[in-house]
Amino acid sequence: MEQNTKFNFKKKVVRYSKIYGFGRTYVKIAGRLRKNPLPIRFPISILKKKKKNVAIIGCGQFAFATISYFLKHKFGDIIFGAFDVNESHSKGLVKYYKGKVFTDAESLIKNSNVSYVYIASNHATHTDYAIKALNENKIVYVEKPISVTKNQLNDLILAAKGKQIFVGYNRPFSPAIQTIKPFLEQVKKRKPLSLNCFITGHKIPKDHWYRNFDEGTRVCGNIGHWLDLSIHLLAAIGLPSYLTVSIHASSKKEKDDNLNITLVSDREDIISIMLSSREEPFEGINETINLQHAHTIAKIDDFRRLTIWNRETLIKKRYFRKDAGHKNAILQPFNKKGMVRNFDEVIVSTQLMLEITEAIRSDRNEFVFNIN
Repeated sequence: MEQNTKFNFKKKVVRYSKIYGFGRTYVKIAGRLRKNPLPIRFPISILKKKKKNVAIIGCGQFAFATISYFLKHKFGDIIFGAFDVNESHSKGLVKYYKGKVFTDAESLIKNSNVSYVYIASNHATHTDYAIKALNENKIVYVEKPISVTKNQLNDLILAAKGKQIFVGYNRPFSPAIQTIKPFLEQVKKRKPLSLNCFITGHKIPKDHWYRNFDEGTRVCGNIGHWLDLSIHLLAAIGLPSYLTVSIHASSKKEKDDNLNITLVSDREDIISIMLSSREEPFEGINETINLQHAHTIAKIDDFRRLTIWNRETLIKKRYFRKDAGHKNAILQPFNKKGMVRNFDEVIVSTQLMLEITEAIRSDRNEFVFNIN
């Protein structure tokens, strides 16, 4: 058994290096080790000098191996301080990225050295931390979901007025989606969109914190990504007035897992999102996205390959590294005139996500979602 574990670990490192590159794989390993970090720090950014003015709230694996990785890769050691309710997590992150440990979030947010606050804590706390940072006039980046209740969302909308807030739904920032969108937008008369997303997700144990009621179920934790992508693509051609939502789960015991969600609009758009998590995928989340709109047919294979057919035009792209858009999403606060997301779109997708969450909890298999 021990030999198999070692063999699988080595094989996983090799496979991940081919998918993400050696540097990012190295950081993913360092994030898992924490108490015993690897001796060399990747990415190496000796020549990159920038003011240390970023705060990290929530120091789990995503904050360590994705948010902090791309910030350091772009700017160098700009993390001023970090906070996590598990102090060992924040200590591990700042040891690797050269910042300071804070024992409470409020003092870190209020610190005059901090200009940017990145929030990647547990889902139920995202809104509260974001509001505190916005009230201190900080530039805020909040990971998905931005809220797990309607009250939270309403409070965040009020706090965000006139402020700078950016959201971590990354797929709209992927090169594949950025390549597809112009084909949708160039159609002069609106045509219906057909979209199918098949996701092989992580197998989450029953005692995982995602399962906690307050965290908003797996709909907020995972499915929100593809609901948000759906709204983003619909917005590119013109949002419909409403969506008829149908939900079918394979088990009554786990209604937010191994399920299919179908969205049909008053403009004849049809979207299908299926999440399957029967066993843990060796290479992590894997997804296939198929789309048809007017003369455009597109297929995304796990954000590693893209094929577009548009009449006689055939486009094939293979991405050297898997790119689901994390880098461009994370760098939004620094790209104020560049690639940033429309916050109103995220509000709509969050409203839809919360309605689906409530429907699953109350055993409603179908309802109509009105888009304001």
